[in-house]
Amino acid sequence: MQIHLLTPKFNRFSQEKVKNNYNNASYPKLGELQQDTVSFSGKLPQKPELTEVARFVDAFRLGYESKIPSYQVLAARLRDTLDATARELKHIGLIFDQEYCTEEHMVKGSDSFISKLKRSGESPADRVRGTWYLEDLHDLSLFTDYILPALQKRGYQIAMVPDKVNGRRILSYKPDFDVRLNNVSEKSKRALPQSLRDVASFREQDSGYSDIQFRLIDALSTDKEKTPLEVIIVAGKNTAYAKRDESYYVYDIVRALKKELHIAQIENPALNSPEQRVQNNIGIIKQQLSDNISKPLYANAKNLDLYHEELHLPVELSAGSCIALRGLVEGMIQKTKLYYNAKLRQVASDDYEKTLEKLIKSSPIFKERKDKTIYVEDIIEKRDEIIKELKLNKREDLEILKKVLERLNETIEKYGAKD
Repeated sequence: MQIHLLTPKFNRFSQEKVKNNYNNASYPKLGELQQDTVSFSGKLPQKPELTEVARFVDAFRLGYESKIPSYQVLAARLRDTLDATARELKHIGLIFDQEYCTEEHMVKGSDSFISKLKRSGESPADRVRGTWYLEDLHDLSLFTDYILPALQKRGYQIAMVPDKVNGRRILSYKPDFDVRLNNVSEKSKRALPQSLRDVASFREQDSGYSDIQFRLIDALSTDKEKTPLEVIIVAGKNTAYAKRDESYYVYDIVRALKKELHIAQIENPALNSPEQRVQNNIGIIKQQLSDNISKPLYANAKNLDLYHEELHLPVELSAGSCIALRGLVEGMIQKTKLYYNAKLRQVASDDYEKTLEKLIKSSPIFKERKDKTIYVEDIIEKRDEIIKELKLNKREDLEILKKVLERLNETIEKYGAKD
């Protein structure tokens, strides 16, 4: 049985990507919230076997931080543009909240940047972002007839991103634009240009969150590579603040469990195995937090922003749910230890040598070398490599679960049923 190599996406970066990716987003040249969300994995421990990974992290971090002053300039211009455009279009209900959208929080912090880089394996594009409020989000003619022309007049245009790619060759582009709203009428959809209509999902998120989101490029900028600027439009202040709270108390937890845990990435785990139990617990946690916090939060915000109704659904975790959620995370910690300890024993055993040979033969280095003999040194090296990877993943997973439990306790403190 072949072991699952749960290498973090970040580890796959070549030195060439380290040199190039942190400076530039991958948008071609063509004519948000106040609080950053940060990875629960935190800083990588400085163990000898992790020095190479830490060096990559530092290279990306320093590269990104060197660009922050230029991003702050872009953010200041975007902030002025969003403010001026909202004043000009006040008659359609467009609002820019200067208190909510501060210059400080319009630029993604380096911790948040590194977090997203590690999760996705790609250089994050949402480095600069801002938020508008518009009550009548479903009337897309307002976007086409007023908002988009006002942005174009000020030198901005919708960014284009690769659509179809063949290897390194980009065959076509599409607008970086989405309408994440339910119940948009066909008449309203037709108000959008065909190119924007084709890429819009017209579907709100499962949590109930909805918006219009897009990225812009500054066509007046003389920079060779243009930094994309993210703009979201939500129904109102209540939705924006609901998104802020939901992001911290729910989304960060779910994202860490689903996206950052190595054990959660194992495909088709055996029934009742430790990894299957961990993944099952993640599903239960996600559902509990969504049903009891995310959905009522957004429903209440929608009632206020769209319908101006004071109808308020309870946003609360029952006493039983609080106990169960803590137990699920504590159970995941135990199951994670069981999984990795079993894998480490398996890899160290003599019975695993045939699997090691198969792994060596399938490696690109082996395929390229002329001598196809597998030596004892090859077996030792491959075994050490896998053991090192497993120990790293175990350490990271347990650290993530520890921080998830800490954040979950904050969520329970805020939304748990009070005696």
